[in-house]
Amino acid sequence: MPAVDPSLVPISQVMTRATVTARADASVDSLIALMTTHHIGCVPIVDDQNRPTGIVTRLDVLECQKESRATAREIMMPHAMTLPEDAPLSRAAALMATEGIHHLLIVDASRTLRGILSTFDVTRWVAQKQT
Repeated sequence: MPAVDPSLVPISQVMTRATVTARADASVDSLIALMTTHHIGCVPIVDDQNRPTGIVTRLDVLECQKESRATAREIMMPHAMTLPEDAPLSRAAALMATEGIHHLLIVDASRTLRGILSTFDVTRWVAQKQT
């Protein structure tokens, strides 16, 4: 089987489309419930137009668990890194490696959230290409 060049594969073919999101006023307790119920490591925070405004990771939640009245706005990383859905997978992998991040928010031309790309998604894609 010939190798697939990741510079030719758009992120949209690898990303997870069914994305669980929350608003900035969501409580830390509700974020914990979302992560636990859906077995996910982060929750994109979006506005009313479903545009990303930040991201809350499992680590963010663990660091503030004692403050159960905190909101996503208070603990999220604002300006989460995004890439367009037609960007090549190789660009996403390079950005994740350079920045030391595990999740990228994937947006369309109007900056609406279309999905999320995790290091697990990239690893799964590589493994599938090996078989």
